[in-house]
Amino acid sequence: MNHAHPRARRLAAVAVTVVLAATGGALTALPATAAPAPAPAAAQEGRQAPVPFPRNADVVGAGPSGFLSKTRGTTPEFRWTWYADGSSIVLPGPRSAGASSDLVVTGSGTYLSDSRVLKLHDMATPASAAPGPVVVNLDDLGTGYQFAGVFGSTLAFLVPTGGTDSFRTRLFDFDGGKLTERPVTGLPEDCVPAFEGGYSDGAAVFDCWDRADRPWAKAVVDLTTATVAFSQPLEDGHQPGWQNAISDTYAVWREDVGATEWFGVHRRGTSERKLIKASGSSYDPLHLVGDWIVQGQRVHIDSSTSAPGVPRPTVRPFTAQSVATGEKVQLLTAFSSAVAGPDGSLLVRGGTAEHGEGLYRISPRSDGGRPDVALVASTGQSTVLAVTRSTTPTTLTGEQLERGVDFAWDLSRADSDVWLTLTHVGSRKTLTTHLHLKDPVDPGLPGRFAWHWNTWDLEGSGWQTPARNGVYEWRLTARPDEGIGPDVVSTGRFTVTRPPALHDFDDDGTADLLVRDLDGVLWRFGTRPGAPGDVPTEAGEHRVGGGWQIYDRLETVGNVTGSTAPDVIARDKSGVLWLYQGTGDRDKPLAARTRIGSGWQTYTELAGGSDLTGDGRADLVATDKAGALWLYKGTGSATAPFAARKQIGHGWGTYNQLAATGNLAGGPAGDLVARDKDGVLWLYLGKGDGTFAARTRVGGGWGGFTGLTGVGDANGDGRADLVASDDAGVETFYSGTGGWAAPFKSGAAVSLTQGTAYNAFF
Repeated sequence: MNHAHPRARRLAAVAVTVVLAATGGALTALPATAAPAPAPAAAQEGRQAPVPFPRNADVVGAGPSGFLSKTRGTTPEFRWTWYADGSSIVLPGPRSAGASSDLVVTGSGTYLSDSRVLKLHDMATPASAAPGPVVVNLDDLGTGYQFAGVFGSTLAFLVPTGGTDSFRTRLFDFDGGKLTERPVTGLPEDCVPAFEGGYSDGAAVFDCWDRADRPWAKAVVDLTTATVAFSQPLEDGHQPGWQNAISDTYAVWREDVGATEWFGVHRRGTSERKLIKASGSSYDPLHLVGDWIVQGQRVHIDSSTSAPGVPRPTVRPFTAQSVATGEKVQLLTAFSSAVAGPDGSLLVRGGTAEHGEGLYRISPRSDGGRPDVALVASTGQSTVLAVTRSTTPTTLTGEQLERGVDFAWDLSRADSDVWLTLTHVGSRKTLTTHLHLKDPVDPGLPGRFAWHWNTWDLEGSGWQTPARNGVYEWRLTARPDEGIGPDVVSTGRFTVTRPPALHDFDDDGTADLLVRDLDGVLWRFGTRPGAPGDVPTEAGEHRVGGGWQIYDRLETVGNVTGSTAPDVIARDKSGVLWLYQGTGDRDKPLAARTRIGSGWQTYTELAGGSDLTGDGRADLVATDKAGALWLYKGTGSATAPFAARKQIGHGWGTYNQLAATGNLAGGPAGDLVARDKDGVLWLYLGKGDGTFAARTRVGGGWGGFTGLTGVGDANGDGRADLVASDDAGVETFYSGTGGWAAPFKSGAAVSLTQGTAYNAFF
């Protein structure tokens, strides 16, 4: 609601009024949203194209010859621009431009209200022919004179009358370089030019403060005759509003009646007065263009409302409402400031979808129809926010995943809050980040927003593991800084693709290790590759589930069912073999078990994961108690993952550990390593037909390990590696060399399971 000021604060309020006039601060930058306004006229002021309007600026004065703009910021620049040729000059010191006036006032103080010396600049002629300013010493006019505003060629001053908190407004005409005072007939003391709005072509609204001998009143002064043409006391229970407007036909101001706000509408030259239910906020500026009430909206878009999904204030467009019919029309999409112009027009800093940002003239029509809208000065900026181009991937693989990838979006306006949400479609894990301009540009100009994705996983666990394979969706949400228009949303998809990895249970291209702790709980430990060739590090654990103590043999066998993830087989103590199909899901990497068959208690060793037959599927080998080596060829079927067994060797009873390592030495198929009872490790290179070449001695001293696990490429150098574990839960990493004669580098101690005590490592 709007309320009258207490009497003791009147002069302070008047001083505020003067300060606002002096700084051109009557309106602040206020956005609005809506559809495009109608096309403006093609030519303005005899020009075929609009003149320039400074970017990031508002209009604070406008006359028949040009306009005064004020840039936003702590040290604003005030610039006068002529319509005729677009030339302009910067005016020094505190300054004020009048409504519908070519007269600009500058002063010597911080504010014009502090200035004892004023300079009056007649801007009616272009810069090349403009005369110098006229200097006015207020002390020459009288004691206590204080500048109060400019109306056309008329200046208003406040003069104390000697009474407590009492003052009178005096008017001076500026003509021929001279000031001539004209007394105002019928204007009582304590009446001041309206705090906000209320001037149009020779008439101004005054606020007459309430006193013991009279209520608050609104007065209309005819500046041509310096006479009060109309005075309207407010009725009992009505509170005056600050906003006022006047045109050739009407005077309008806000009034509060209880909790309801109204427009008090008076037809000039008559006793006709009516109340119209007010629209918008009590802080919205109020204007009149002919028979139409014209309004913008004052809204501060707080930065806390900028994130996607966070509600923000609903910003309205710059609209007009007919006093006669109540019809409402939209004039502009965006709005930040407005001043009265010549011939009953309104000059508005705003924008439309069709013509962009700049200074628009809103003019009355002789038939009383909707006001005309015409662009008179342009900033060259787009009003509507749009994504004009996207630079995003469609497929990421190989080196792209190692070095990361750059995303970029070109927007029609750089002064926008831009957010990107990246989602892994399979897991629904997301990452949201605030984007920044790649290169700074002027506000309102097109800008490029860029983001470099290091291709780390989106889960946000802090382990910085590689991104998972699969489809990703990006969603760009852009919001104009000033709230002009709705959020702009752009979406797209791309795919991360890596070749299958032997021990990759969560589809991120890195090796995972499964361990069963002493309570029978199965855990998955991720690894994170360092620089190529370095040892991997642990990258977080996930609990798979309990009850795994029922098995006496656990083995990762690679992808034997034709899915995208490795599978696990488990043998229970009765000799039944079970299949746990891999899902690729980080949180639930194994599906429910499926029974494969019985009688598997005859085998002493199992090893799976290498493609021994060259058909692209992982196979399983087993040694029985008689030392025979059997091949179970992978089928790719989840219901029957292995074909009937085939004996491919004998004398394997000498080995107490087997591990399928994948392709260690670049041969035609996967390979095996076997440790004998003396602790010597041997390499068997696969020939691709289910058999092996003659064994090669790797080295001795391997007897202290309880488990050997071929993990594929765990350190990112492109070669298959081996992890050995012991009873103390200590792991040793053997990096592959790619050569058959010496397939592994020297072992390096690693901690890949956080020191977990376990009795199975696979």
